[in-house]
Amino acid sequence: MPPYQYSSVSESLLPDNGKLKKQIAEATGNDFNCCYQCGKCTAGCPAGNFMDNPPTRIMRLVQAGYIEEALKSDALWYCVGCQTCTARCPQNMDIAGTMDALRSLALESGIVSDDKAKKLVTAFHVSFLNNVKKHGRLQELSLVNSYKLRTRSFLQDAGAGMTMIKEGKINILHSLSGRDDVKGKEQISAIFKASRTGKHLNVRKRKPKSASMITDGPVAITPGSTIGYYPGCSLTGTAKEYDISVRKMCELLGIKLREIPDWNCCGATSAHATNHKLSVLLPARNQALADDAGMEFILTPCAACHNRQVTARKAILEDEELRHEVKEATGIEPTGRAEFIGVTQLLESLGEEAIRSRVTRPLSALRLACYYGCLLVRPLDDMRFDDPENPQKMESVVRALGANTVEWEFKIECCGAGHTLAQQGMVEDLTHSIAKNAANNGAEAFVVACPLCHANLDMRQESMRKRYGDLDPMPVYYISELVAIACGADPIEVAVGKHFVPALELLSKPSAP
Repeated sequence: MPPYQYSSVSESLLPDNGKLKKQIAEATGNDFNCCYQCGKCTAGCPAGNFMDNPPTRIMRLVQAGYIEEALKSDALWYCVGCQTCTARCPQNMDIAGTMDALRSLALESGIVSDDKAKKLVTAFHVSFLNNVKKHGRLQELSLVNSYKLRTRSFLQDAGAGMTMIKEGKINILHSLSGRDDVKGKEQISAIFKASRTGKHLNVRKRKPKSASMITDGPVAITPGSTIGYYPGCSLTGTAKEYDISVRKMCELLGIKLREIPDWNCCGATSAHATNHKLSVLLPARNQALADDAGMEFILTPCAACHNRQVTARKAILEDEELRHEVKEATGIEPTGRAEFIGVTQLLESLGEEAIRSRVTRPLSALRLACYYGCLLVRPLDDMRFDDPENPQKMESVVRALGANTVEWEFKIECCGAGHTLAQQGMVEDLTHSIAKNAANNGAEAFVVACPLCHANLDMRQESMRKRYGDLDPMPVYYISELVAIACGADPIEVAVGKHFVPALELLSKPSAP
């Protein structure tokens, strides 16, 4: 079906008796009568061109009670969960949550789209969650193998996979030995069981409200502090260089890291895409472990992990029943005392002057596009970190390193998030738009703070450039790599040479006088 050609309501599909609509309303907190079809959700949706029923239409179908048609929509399997629709809704409707609730209900009821996208995305989610259920943490090699067996896409990314094995990003022996598995597997099993039984989580009723830009101030962390560390699954594997550079950056800034003992996968992105309760219970275990260990702040480099942990903490603080349910599964009742923060938040807490004072190698030769992606700043009510439409805090850090930043329009556009395996074509389209805009505004490289963003902009760049033929290679740096290098680390030491797009040569350019 061509982009934006809405499907017509089938005569055989009549409004349900209100039961399913009520179920979706309870899962999201939405009063669907508040939607007045302004179209802002569809206007900002990065995947809207791929959908038969973009967000505005989905909201209208639910509002009118045509739940079955909404469940059969291809749109549910193209949604990237970027929260743009929710962030921009003038009526404070959780539109992304509606997509998640419908997707979960579609899988539960068997009323689903026959589109190929559904098969691919579902195969990824099933492979992901089965892997977490078995290991407690994501074993990326076995995830990919399971996905390929389900989809028969055996040659997809074979070259990239060999490169990752060669660079040590994928360790075959660890995947086979279970060396990195969570020790408390019985707790993980209890969490999965609880996600399918018992009461659904309480969701607050959402009401229209005036938009307000209120962010939290910098957290109180100073050089010499010891803080918690939640690397997440990607940083122990395919994003290994991010973990290496984060640890080196913290060493050079005088910050000591202490990993949460026996941490588990937070479930991003598959849990929140298919089971709301599971998406809270998995990160809630990490919260309980951090609280029990007496941690105050936990550095969480992955934007998706950070987003899920912040969301879970908010739910824990608001829901007493959830705290008891977590205690039943883990033996520990979370208090919500420990606060999860991102890399840019950590750098903000130290202050620009403190960072600038440690710079021994100014990066003045670099012209960088600071790419935030979607989950680093959305939704504002939860993340409370930076302006969700025009964030600037990453630029402040990069300028403190002596580098130059460009003003550009796509810094918060979604790159395709977790669809890099299931929707490669869509990821290439989205990353091309992002890269083209950055290049047109004078950027020669990206700086990111998320392994998913890095994978889509770095690993997918070669196929994207071959497909479009209008861009030169653009290196993609983690912000931690640049901070570490500017503060004296050798680029090789922080694994910049492990990127797919060659990134060492640009760093060797002589600094501007």
